[in-house]
Amino acid sequence: MTGETTHGKNSTLSRRDILRIGAKGCTVASIGLGFTIAGGRLSLAEAAENEEAKKAKAEHVMVMGLDAKLNQFPGRAGTPDMVWVFGAAQFKDGVEQASNGRIYVEIHDGGALDGQVELLKKVQQGIVQAGDCTTQNAAQLIPLLNIMDVPYGIGANDDAFWRLLFSKEFNDIFRKATEERRVTLVVTHPWRRRLMLSRNVTKQVRLPQDLDGMKIRVTASKFEQLAMEILPAGATPIAWAETFGALKDGAIEGLHIAPGSGFDVGMAPVVGQIIDTEWMYNCDSFWVSSSWLKKLGPDLQEAVMQGALVSQKHIFDNYQTVLKDAIGLMPDSASDVGFKGAGTEVAFLTEEEKAEWRDYLSAERNSTLSEGIDTYGRDAYETMRKVVTGSGPTEPVEWWKL
Repeated sequence: MTGETTHGKNSTLSRRDILRIGAKGCTVASIGLGFTIAGGRLSLAEAAENEEAKKAKAEHVMVMGLDAKLNQFPGRAGTPDMVWVFGAAQFKDGVEQASNGRIYVEIHDGGALDGQVELLKKVQQGIVQAGDCTTQNAAQLIPLLNIMDVPYGIGANDDAFWRLLFSKEFNDIFRKATEERRVTLVVTHPWRRRLMLSRNVTKQVRLPQDLDGMKIRVTASKFEQLAMEILPAGATPIAWAETFGALKDGAIEGLHIAPGSGFDVGMAPVVGQIIDTEWMYNCDSFWVSSSWLKKLGPDLQEAVMQGALVSQKHIFDNYQTVLKDAIGLMPDSASDVGFKGAGTEVAFLTEEEKAEWRDYLSAERNSTLSEGIDTYGRDAYETMRKVVTGSGPTEPVEWWKL
């Protein structure tokens, strides 16, 4: 192994490369992350040996499932990974460093341990110690999380989301609800959802009434479904794997997701326009088994949370870079970047147009939304509104100590 050539910092690392070296009990993803984190200081063989040694030394192994592949876009601005597992490398490294090697994080990416909802159930059961899942998908197990999806409940200003996430109120209400279901929410990144329309749509959409007669793909989010019932569009549930074909063939006119997720699975060729309605977020998150975490003892519990903070800070610091320079969703994004580079029109509404969307989807105007808030948690909603419109910190803090 000592004769293996050292790869440069920006080299593309393939699974074939790692398998050729031999995983020796460590996963391909873990070795790949170890190589990447080393930043060119180690050869691939040395990275494999390093991961093997770390795992052998550790007192505890945190098996972490990811439903997306890592290092799909080597050298990309902000993150080389698919956006919904943004920060996984930093979480692994942060936990291992904070625990002085007493915890080894073994990554299984690419859906090897199941898709998001089933993966979170495995985390809940303690079969897997950690995994990724959006709060929207997690709401199937933790209904209170639906409150985060009330149209414009958090707002379209990212500072409002960060203020909520790093607040004591979020701990006391939302995180507590997750822990009661035996999963602990440790890291979250809030991509704003936008309307993404097929290239088959010839008219420009800027107002709610422009959606009249269109079929829009929806997720399992309860308030997204309620919003589509209010809008003059037909809510159409379609499996994620079938969405590209449905957009291309005209089975649907659009979908409502975080565009970064669409870009990273190659949807740009069939998306003609993106509109910044942004009435709710797509909250990609990392979760840890609460029962496993409690068994670690106070010092190692703290190490896991410090690792989560490392990941959260990395996400916070690079969030705008990903939007601007990788996905091409900002007004000042270069014309050859992301969706813009694929010829998709990235539209930005005027303040007057945004006001029409907010009025159209207001909870005050629509009884179905108000009833939904009562169903899933009126007190939680009112507290959330106070926090997001308040003046709390908008940068990562040790939130678990608040």
